[in-house]
Amino acid sequence: MFMRRGKSTDGWALIGFGVFACVFSAFGLSGGFGFIPDSGRAGSLVYLGVPIGFSAIIVGIVGLYRDGRRDRD
Repeated sequence: MFMRRGKSTDGWALIGFGVFACVFSAFGLSGGFGFIPDSGRAGSLVYLGVPIGFSAIIVGIVGLYRDGRRDRD
């Protein structure tokens, strides 16, 4: 991925993706996209956006924490 002087930005990218997935899902669940059928790609993205988003945020935070600990050594 993109590199900053000796540090990885993977954690920030995962956090950004997680926030986007959660916002996209919340917008879709509130009816922002109109009627979304339960089957199909759009319905799957809206319903699975929150758990995938939370998981990506947690993994991104853990990645940033591990990068921080690795830099101290």
